[in-house]
Amino acid sequence: MIEVNKDVCIECMTCVAVCPFTVLEESDEGIRMAEGKKCMACMHCGAVCPTEAITYNGESSILPDEMPTISDTFHKELKNHILTRRSYRHFSEEQVPRTIIEEALELASWAPSAKNQHSTKWMIIEDPDVMDRMMTMILEYVDETGVSPEIASEMETGNNVVMGTAKTLLLAYANENAISPETDTAIAMTTAELYLQAKGIGTCWAGYLKRMANNIPGIREMLPKIPSSCSFYGAFMLGYPADEEYLHIPQRFKRADIKWV
Repeated sequence: MIEVNKDVCIECMTCVAVCPFTVLEESDEGIRMAEGKKCMACMHCGAVCPTEAITYNGESSILPDEMPTISDTFHKELKNHILTRRSYRHFSEEQVPRTIIEEALELASWAPSAKNQHSTKWMIIEDPDVMDRMMTMILEYVDETGVSPEIASEMETGNNVVMGTAKTLLLAYANENAISPETDTAIAMTTAELYLQAKGIGTCWAGYLKRMANNIPGIREMLPKIPSSCSFYGAFMLGYPADEEYLHIPQRFKRADIKWV
């Protein structure tokens, strides 16, 4: 519940103006929550309040840190970061520290999400035995069903197109009944990936792994319990790049298709 401290509120009405669903309203007693409205905890109100008068369930609606500053050249740095982002499939033996992965996934909590649901949850796999068992199941599934036969043919040449040489795998799952689980997960993963690559950690979206994790019951059964109402909506292989050094920005022959109305 949103609560407004009337002792420090100056009734500037900025919180009322930015509320996406008019949950806050003006009254004779000051700013209050409108009856019958549900707050989605986006905290826009707290972010604009000049006197920090707003709390949510008794907790501060803003972070205790000072507002970060962004340099005048940040837009150029961001553009360069996006242009130099690559998908990596070859990784060193060095394990990515869990603290860095956790930082990236925490930042994903600030990514846009439908109705602020943030339904995406994360499964991080580091155990090589678990990875080997997963890969065995995948190869058996390919052999039995004929689905994605290139997985097996590439594996015969020593090229694991499912996991690369990653020492860490990330599976993202969400409740199928969320408003927009696939889009929310993609946005959260993109946010996390930009941070990870800025920290020198290579990533690759593991589409084969996501599909196989959904199609092969044994993979789900060997992992910590995931509710039956959830599906996997994304996957990463990640680690410190090895034997991949990109010297140029590749040409993009499929550019933005833009129409103005």
